Parts: sequence; structure tokens; C-alpha cells
Amino acid sequence: MTDVAVEGPRRTYTPVVATAAVALGLLAFAAESVDGVVGQVVSTLTSSGLAWGLAAFLAGRAAAGARRAAGGATALLVLATLLYYLLVLVVSRRWSGGLLEDGTSADLQGLRSVAIMTTVWLIGSLVAGPTLGLLGHVVRVGGVSPAALAAGVTCGLLSGEGWQAMVEVPPWQLLPVADPYQAEFIQGVVVSELLKIVLPLAVLVWLATAHRLWLAWPTLLVATASSGVLSALLWYVLGAAANSI
Repeated sequence: MTDVAVEGPRRTYTPVVATAAVALGLLAFAAESVDGVVGQVVSTLTSSGLAWGLAAFLAGRAAAGARRAAGGATALLVLATLLYYLLVLVVSRRWSGGLLEDGTSADLQGLRSVAIMTTVWLIGSLVAGPTLGLLGHVVRVGGVSPAALAAGVTCGLLSGEGWQAMVEVPPWQLLPVADPYQAEFIQGVVVSELLKIVLPLAVLVWLATAHRLWLAWPTLLVATASSGVLSALLWYVLGAAANSI
């Protein structure tokens, strides 16, 4: 009877992860066709480190065991990445067209760029997937202190992209813009940066309430702050590396 009860969730877990991966890849691709402030907000909610990291965390939190949490979260990110870049390659084809200064086609250079970014994000998926999946699992099954530590680390990791962007270019330096068209773009950037910080904090509040982690609030605060700094530094390094390619 116990084996049957365990086997049921296992059978439903894989289709759910696969469906989530397809949805994540499609939404990230579709978000690129939305313009303006709305488009930037949609991209933050579907095509950012926050969105994909949260999806991996939730996949791990829903898993029955640690191995399944790590594997499910990793599979979700890998499948979503492959689908997204397949759509870029076949549907949008934004890599094609145009000529280089010597008059030759830029297609090979565009394909090279797609291949490099696919590889980078696949490697990132293989690192972030197990990490966030296991953190999600610990939050669900661990005691108060381990769960608080895992929740704080998760919040810090997810908010790092927003903190890095805000430190690099503070919002108050962006907002005074006279050009209305440029102002709309800047407003979208500021809203997106704030969302990348506020949403992880909202997730932390939800986890702390759902799992009664407020009893270990010092652990929550320290873990969130320290992992947030580390995540911001990692995003800075990643951005610098991407600009150098």
C-alpha cells in the first residue's frame, strides 16, 4: 500500500515537470514580442534568472525525495533552455540576415552566438538546477533551522540579479529623462529591477509563513543577506563574461 502511494506522486511528478518546462520555454520566447513597460515586466516574470530559478526551486519543493528534487529541477531548466533556443533558431530566426563589413553573411556569426548562449545557459542549468531543487526540498522536509537557512539562501540567490542591476545603475539616476519614449523604457527597467528584489522577498515571507520559519528569523536574515551579496557578484561576473564574448 505504501509503495503504491509513493509511486503515484512519482508518476505525476515527471509530466508536471515536463509541462512546466515547456510552458517556461514558450513564455520566455513569447515575452520577446511584447513591447514597452509591459513587455519588460513580462520578461521579468517569464524570462529572467528570478523566474527560472523560482521554477526550479518549486520543482524541488514538490519532489518526494532529494534525488528527485535535484533531477526534476535540473531537467526543467535544461528542457526549457533547449526549447527556448530551438524556437529562436527555427521560429524567430533573429540570428539570421544582415551583412558584415566585408560584405559576407552574418548568419554564421549569429549561429555561433546562439550556440554559445545555449551552452552557457545549459551549464548554468546543470549548476542551478540541483542547487535550487535541493533547497526547495530542504524547505519542505527539513526542521525549522535547516528550512530557514534554505529559504533565506533561496531568496538571496533569486534577488541577486535585481540587487546587482540596482547597484550598478541606481534607479534614481535613471528616472529624470525628458524624452517620453526613452522615459517609458527607463520606467520599465526600474520596475523590472524592483520586481527582481520584491518578488523573492514575497516568496520568503510566504515560505516563512507556510513552514513557520519565523522562529528562526536570525537565520533567515543572515542567509538572505549573505547569499544575496554572493548572487549579485555572480551576476556581475556573468554579465562581464557575456559582454566579452
